[in-house]
Amino acid sequence: MPDADLIVTTARIAHHDLVAAECASLTGGRPDADGVATAHSLDTVARAAYVHDGMRVIARARSFDALVDRVAASDVDADRFRVDVHDPGHRIGATSLEVAVRLADVLPYFPDLDDPRHRFVVVAQEDQFVFGEVVARSDGAYRRHDTKPWSTSSSLDARFSRALVNLVPTSTSILDPCCGAGSIVLEAASLGLVAFAVDWKPAMVGMTRTNLAHFGYDADVTRADSRTHRQHADAIVTDLPYGHAIHTDEASVRAILENGATCAPLGVYVAPQDISSWLDAAGYETVAVHTVQKRAGFTRWIHVAEARRR
Repeated sequence: MPDADLIVTTARIAHHDLVAAECASLTGGRPDADGVATAHSLDTVARAAYVHDGMRVIARARSFDALVDRVAASDVDADRFRVDVHDPGHRIGATSLEVAVRLADVLPYFPDLDDPRHRFVVVAQEDQFVFGEVVARSDGAYRRHDTKPWSTSSSLDARFSRALVNLVPTSTSILDPCCGAGSIVLEAASLGLVAFAVDWKPAMVGMTRTNLAHFGYDADVTRADSRTHRQHADAIVTDLPYGHAIHTDEASVRAILENGATCAPLGVYVAPQDISSWLDAAGYETVAVHTVQKRAGFTRWIHVAEARRR
């Protein structure tokens, strides 16, 4: 159980299991349909891709009117405050401005919308209304990486890549054996992790090095065959070959997985199909699978696996 009454709000994206997976990995809670989760910790919310705000709950109630009364009876410090609203289901029946004014009227302090010292959020859920103070926020630092000098048609965007790295939040070193233009490595390096990037194509190695240098990040980038290249790390996070490649070169992909199981105890593998059976054969267990529908007819399968002890 959490030490305090904590909740988080997240993005709400249809057919996108990575949102809930990242939230559970970073905070210990899984969001409901309204994008709200009970959290065990807010310590790593700042690095999140799909988690927005982490809040300390001040009051709860079954109705909005009752919530206003409970806030009025609280002794919360609200000097220079701002009130925002998270109500995707339109359950309050009032505009965000009307909600903010109702709360402002019962707080014996002056608001400051431009530079608040205290930011509060009214959260509307199916069975309750919550008033909380924001104590952690995603810094959104990953967004700058979408301006990297080099990318390919299959490159993952920065937000998606950051969330993948966040699936192994206690890892201090990350290996991407199929680094491409370096989207995943950029996120690992930006978080201060020891990052290793490998690709057998000279062009991809060059793109990754250029992208890292553009942002002033340091990582070990090597041109090598990841079916046999040995590089130990806390976790592997990688986007396996897409298109027809994974079908026509199954033996190579399986060899990468088998080698990976001996290089890192944890693996996060993105593929265009469910490869759980391949991971099992390669030496992994406890495979969790999350799907993200990119467009009609194309789904990314995210596998989070733990290597069997040898």
